[in-house]
Amino acid sequence: MPDIETEVTNTPVTLLDDNELLSIVIEKHNRFMGEYNSELKDLEENIGSGRSEYNRVSKELEALETRLVVLKEKRHQLYFQAGKLRLKLLDTISDREEIQHLESEIGNIENKLQNANLSSSEEYGYIDSIGSLLKEIIDIVPANDMAQQATISSILDILETAKAARNELDEMLDAPDEHRKESIALKQEVEDQEARLTWLKRRVGLHKDALGYWENVGKGGGQQ
Repeated sequence: MPDIETEVTNTPVTLLDDNELLSIVIEKHNRFMGEYNSELKDLEENIGSGRSEYNRVSKELEALETRLVVLKEKRHQLYFQAGKLRLKLLDTISDREEIQHLESEIGNIENKLQNANLSSSEEYGYIDSIGSLLKEIIDIVPANDMAQQATISSILDILETAKAARNELDEMLDAPDEHRKESIALKQEVEDQEARLTWLKRRVGLHKDALGYWENVGKGGGQQ
């Protein structure tokens, strides 16, 4: 059997000297610091704009919630004012018996408007009912009694204002929830970015310390 010669080819290995190794290590730390500092800059800008947006949404939310409280209170004040005007009107009518049933019915409706938790359709319906009942009273009140006619007109105007307040209230009801969700999402986003910012600053600090050490070694000021 013939001899088989096996040729082994060895790949030469180039060993780096200390200066080359040092250069690679320094380059690595510089690269990481550059990447991290670049991300840091972008993050700081994003956090700044995120905080501004969060503050804007929070202020809008606060304004919406305040407006809702004002509208609810405004409606109750308007109904109370309309009730006082109605009583003032009735005191000027000599024949109270003729309108007693109308007075009682209006009083019951006003009580519901003031105290019951009504849907918008129910509230609008009660307002329209008061308007209809007041118009019945107008037919009874002498047409030449301008003061009584003016009082009834004022009551009707107040009720229309109350209806407009309820309409605005209905349009705004979902807005605070939408702003609250947006506010929570923005806050979470900023907090996540701030956590990343803290981590990056720590990493940059570590690389900076390491870079300073190896540069000092390169100058012969330290031992490897």
